[in-house]
Amino acid sequence: MTRQALTATLAMLLLLGLAACGFHLRDALLLPPDLGPIRLVARNPDSALALALGQALERAGATMAADDATDVATLNLVGERWGNTPISVDQFGRAQEFTLRYAAIFSLRRADGSDLVPQQAIELSRDYISVPTRSEGTDDEREILSREMRRDMVASILRRIDAVSRMSQAQGVGPAAPAGAEAAGLDSAGSESATTAPVEPPATAPTVETPATAEPEPAPVPAP
Repeated sequence: MTRQALTATLAMLLLLGLAACGFHLRDALLLPPDLGPIRLVARNPDSALALALGQALERAGATMAADDATDVATLNLVGERWGNTPISVDQFGRAQEFTLRYAAIFSLRRADGSDLVPQQAIELSRDYISVPTRSEGTDDEREILSREMRRDMVASILRRIDAVSRMSQAQGVGPAAPAGAEAAGLDSAGSESATTAPVEPPATAPTVETPATAEPEPAPVPAP
């Protein structure tokens, strides 16, 4: 048996074992049934994020509308921004550790113009080490990290849409979720909001009356 065949066999056995243990891959992206085709609008339609997001939506089962389509749902990719901030230096004062930040702003509107996902921002950050004497290796590492963060951004946007869609269908209506919905407990599997149980007022302790203590009578004063 060749090495490739052995690897494929082991992978198949692993998947079968996970299925037998009750593990299942995550469900596909859930969209409202009345949403219809989606038109992706971006400031730069040829940007890596816009192209990756369109491909991810198609793989998830969404119907993509033409760029000039009207009266369709619109996923608006307002913009994206990168930032690189040094967070530590070496003994010579040269920056050697950085934080790479990536932010994107988007919104999703239905065909009637109402918000399904209101405009909101997602920000990702990753730390990496840059050796001052190995600038070429640092550039390659930063490029790999940028591609990974771009994939994570696509997944984060899809999770927001999926979470809001599941919450809307569970409620039987289509309200727009608040901008911080995912941070408040919406995960990739659906909506999960923390509920606060009503706090009952503490029972009032019964009042214990203390019996009055009789004061001793004063001693008689002797006559002079």
